Amino acid sequence: MKNLRGMIKIKSIILAAGIGSRLNPITLEKPKCMVKVNGIPIIEHQIRAYLSSGVKIDSINVVVGYKSDFVKDFIKENYPGIKIIENKDYLSTNNMYSLYLALKDLKIDDNSFILISNGDCVYDPDIIKNLVEDNGSDLIACDRSSHIAESMKIKVDNGTIIDISKEIPEKSAYAVSIDLYKIGFQNSQKLKEILETYILKKKDLNLWTEVALKDLLAYSKFKPFDINGRKWMEIDNLDDLAEADIKFSNIDLDQKKCFIMDLDGTVYLGNKPIEGTINFVNSRIDKNDFYFLTNNTSRVPLDYVKRLSSIGIETSSEKIISPVYPLFDYLNEKNISKIFLVANSKFTNYMCREFKGLEITDDPSKCQAVVLAYDTELTYEKLKTASLLLQKDENIQFLATHIDMFCPTEEGNIPDIGSMTLVIQETTGRSPDKIFGKPNKVLLENIDKTYDSNEVVVVGDRLHTDKKLAENLNYDFICVLSGETKRSDVDKLVAEDFPSLIVKDMGELLSN
Repeated sequence: MKNLRGMIKIKSIILAAGIGSRLNPITLEKPKCMVKVNGIPIIEHQIRAYLSSGVKIDSINVVVGYKSDFVKDFIKENYPGIKIIENKDYLSTNNMYSLYLALKDLKIDDNSFILISNGDCVYDPDIIKNLVEDNGSDLIACDRSSHIAESMKIKVDNGTIIDISKEIPEKSAYAVSIDLYKIGFQNSQKLKEILETYILKKKDLNLWTEVALKDLLAYSKFKPFDINGRKWMEIDNLDDLAEADIKFSNIDLDQKKCFIMDLDGTVYLGNKPIEGTINFVNSRIDKNDFYFLTNNTSRVPLDYVKRLSSIGIETSSEKIISPVYPLFDYLNEKNISKIFLVANSKFTNYMCREFKGLEITDDPSKCQAVVLAYDTELTYEKLKTASLLLQKDENIQFLATHIDMFCPTEEGNIPDIGSMTLVIQETTGRSPDKIFGKPNKVLLENIDKTYDSNEVVVVGDRLHTDKKLAENLNYDFICVLSGETKRSDVDKLVAEDFPSLIVKDMGELLSN
């Protein structure tokens, strides 16, 4: 293929004018082609694949439409040299019209072929590379391994494609088209004629490209190019995006020996168990080490053991990771035994039972620290006492088990310790001197001593605590969408901040 590349000019066209309304709310803010898979916009996946296949940057043409400035700015900053064609009538036209605009002024000769792809597809780069290297000049890339009702299908007779349509029944379909086409000079000229007939003469502007390709098949012999099981995904809706998130993730779960599972929003949501994640845990708990992580100090470790047992996961207190343990370590290290504790009665009793010599006091002459836990029995009197103590003596430390702003439940979010902290902070002008919960890596100190970083994965629903904790220890992070974080939140992240994997819940991985 080295000699062939030197002889043949390759042009590529990416049709990326679409709105992608079925990807709302993500596409309320950006065009469909800029939605990210594994941290990279869909269109960049294609651009990288074309460039690695020998297509010159100035031979890549992108047709934009909806929120075109996003794509223009992205290409200008990252891939200057790519030609941009604007379909200003994207609301009333379809991708056939976009292709017409791209081909209208595209200079090709008999020593050229063109590659056409829809801007909502992600491909294994080898697919495009092998398509370029194939000696055939007129090819439709296709997947014989699956039947997708919404996708274009091709029909083949004696090795030649005779039809392309969504309506081809499964029993008659040779394969699913992956919306990637290689067209030689002669057929590209014929395709231009067909497009001009539809657009200029018939004024049919709202048609699929494949309508014109179907007409082209009557004149030409196109061959199927089977991708042989390589990865690809057409992303039309949020379910497609979820599948692409899994398919194109680079994480290797078989390499993981230790799973650190957040609880609220990940294993359960309030009182509602998240069955998929529970099934995942039980499918691997005999061969992997599972720890269960919570910032919630309205309950004590044994409560979580019982809670997990009630939903079908058997574990022990040693497998519960809570801010209470580093809090104990800190109090011991600093010889702090006299505290004012803002906590519910369950947690207060636990502290007094487990921490020998602990004295709860509101006497400013004796108190060494105000400790704020997640107090589900909070009273104004407690806030008042804590605030006055912190103002009377700056040597009294202000300690917080964590600072989550809210706790997710099946009914909605409810106030957590972070909102209580703000009340004290605004009243006294003092912020916590020490916070022990996520994302403080002290929580996982023992685990970090036991495993290499590539053997551990954190699973959680919060970017600012669960993900940040994983980053602080250089662990992979799996973001579940069963709690706080929405897929639209993740899409706002830059590539280097993207989770290693995104799933609705861990049950999605049982079939992958």
